[in-house]
Parts: sequence; C-alpha cells; structure tokens
Amino acid sequence: MTALFQGFRSLVENSPDAISLIDSEGYILYGSGAANELFGYCPDDLVGRKYLDLVHPDDRDHSSRVLRDVLDRPTKPVQWETRILHQYRPCSWVESSASNLLLDDDVKAILVQTREINARKLAEIELQERVEELIRCNSRWEEFAHTAAHDLKEPVRTISLFTELLVRRTQMNPPAEQMAKLIVDSAARMMTLIDGLLSFASTGTHEPLCRVNLEDVLPQVMENLAVSLAESDAKVSLDRLPSVTGNYTQFLRIFQNLISNAVKYRRADSVEIHIAADRQDRDWVLRVKDNGVGVAEDNKGRIFKPFLRLAGRETPGNGLGLALCKKLVESWGGAIWVESELGIGSTFCFTIPVAVEEAQGSAQHHCVFQSTPSYPICSGGLS
Repeated sequence: MTALFQGFRSLVENSPDAISLIDSEGYILYGSGAANELFGYCPDDLVGRKYLDLVHPDDRDHSSRVLRDVLDRPTKPVQWETRILHQYRPCSWVESSASNLLLDDDVKAILVQTREINARKLAEIELQERVEELIRCNSRWEEFAHTAAHDLKEPVRTISLFTELLVRRTQMNPPAEQMAKLIVDSAARMMTLIDGLLSFASTGTHEPLCRVNLEDVLPQVMENLAVSLAESDAKVSLDRLPSVTGNYTQFLRIFQNLISNAVKYRRADSVEIHIAADRQDRDWVLRVKDNGVGVAEDNKGRIFKPFLRLAGRETPGNGLGLALCKKLVESWGGAIWVESELGIGSTFCFTIPVAVEEAQGSAQHHCVFQSTPSYPICSGGLS
C-alpha cells in the first residue's frame, strides 16, 4: 500500500468521497479522512474493524453478498446502496462502489468508494409517498365516480319514464308537450353521460397484459361500428400494424373511440380514415388519420379533458371518449396527441412502448375496410 499512498495520498485524502481499503476477510486496512467523518471513528479506531459491522443490521446480508460478488469477479466494479452506522449520529444512506484490487501489487485490497446520499434518498422516499397517495386518491375518485354513476341512473330513469307517462295520459297543449319532450331528451343525454362516466371510472389500469396483434383488433372495431360506418359511407385503410404487449380490450376502446370521432366530426366529403404505425426508438407510434373538420390550434390540448365538447348537442357524445383514450395510453407509459388543421383533417397519434420481444416483420401490405360488408376485405390479407 506504500506505493499507492505515495502516488495518490493527496488525491485520496482530499476526495469528498470516503475511500476505504478492506482485505479479503472484510477487515478495514485503511480509511480516508472522509471515511472517518462518515463513520465517526478516528483512523486508528477504524482500522482493524470488520467493514460489515459498520453497516446497518438490516442491510448486512445484502452488503455481504455484494462483497462476495466483488471477490468472485475481480475485473468488474460493483455498485450498491445501503445504510451505514455512525458512532454518534443516526445512520446514513450511502452509495458505494467496490473494486477488487487484491491482485494489484501496490494495493492488495478491495477498494470501496462511498458517498452520502441522504438528501437523494429523502427525495425518493417523499416522491414514493406522493405517488402512493396519488394512487390512493385516484382509487378513491374512481370508486366515488362508479358509485355516483350507479346512484344517479335510477332517478334519471324515473324522471324520463314518468314524464313519458304524463304525456300519454294527460291532455297537453303544444307548448307543454314541447317542454315534456325537452325533459325526456335531457334525461336521455344525462343517461348517456352517466354511462360514459361509469365506463371511464371502471376502466382499470391494472388489466392483464398479453401479446396483442393490433391487426386482430381492427376487425372487431369495424364490426362494432358497422352501422355508423355504413351510414357515413366511410372507408378505413391501414398499413401493417405490429404485435405489442398490452390489453386487447384497451386497444379496442382506443381505436373505436378514435374512428368513431372521425365519423362524427366529418365534413360533407366521404369519410376516409387511415391507420399506420412506425417504430421510433423504444416506442411504436400509432396514427389514426382522417379527412374531417380538424381541430383548432387552441383546442389541441383541451380536447383530451373529460366532459369537454367542442361540438353542439346535435353531435352525439359525452365528452369522455378522448379522455378515456388518454387515460388508457398514459396507464402504460405512453403519450397521445393530435396533429390537425381546420378544414383539412386530423391525425391522432399515440405511443406504445416496445416490449422485450421484437415486433413482427415490417413487410408492407395495405388493407381496406369497406363500410358495406360487416367484415374487412384486405388486399394483403390479415393473418
């Protein structure tokens, strides 16, 4: 160790990190000034102590395994976090890095470099507590929304039913009948809103995951939307889509909402919708493009908020479709946004993280869903 001290004593002694040397049995041979400060022992008292005796009892097994790993793999430094004991102060969180230099003639010891990370660990603990509280709050909100939706449905249904009975059994003048019709229509809109709220609240973020071929999702979407697609003479085309890790029902809801919106917010022209995917780093980016009315620049961020509707009452909907898409996409760590120009159309984009397994080959083919048949017809085939 003499040669080491002669060459690096000044560097070691002035390092803000604690530098320790321990032998193969785990006994301390040397501790720098910072090590003395970290453990609370003077150099003479530190030397000869068992290194693990200075580690918090709850962390000794883990630290022992780490040091054994250092002995088994001399060429690979190992890094870990643990709590260490101080002679006079409470224990501290530290980050340590150990290198096996037992075969180095100038060292012949295990070099351990340690720095105190109490502030970082405190921030991590506070962040974790906030995340857990957010999860609890979100769970309470979903439970409340679910209960409120169920409790509201019955009185709304009663209002609608008895208003209709009143109209049938009572002689009313035209203005009274018009008011009764407004009550029934409002009750119907309220029921639609409640159903949407119930669906939004009951959409779990912990649904089981599996391998899903997105091309297998689209036929079911087309079947669910067959009537509205036929009425609008819509045509849906798609490029080759990947297989991803996720939940079939979640993908079904997202595509169904986006395609349904393209039909609802259409121009006088025939509806054309194109679905594509491309790989960007560790994400798949899915794009649902339409030739509809488009979205104004100021509304691009607002449209994903719950209950916000930019169209009038003549356009059906409850303002929860895009909010549901956002909730689902963000539940798996993705992002969703819209690229649009008024009067030209919109492209709704969302990302899906690429799983460990590679997605299916990228050979191009093109499928076209026609609105007349209830099943897709593809020029390249869906397999």
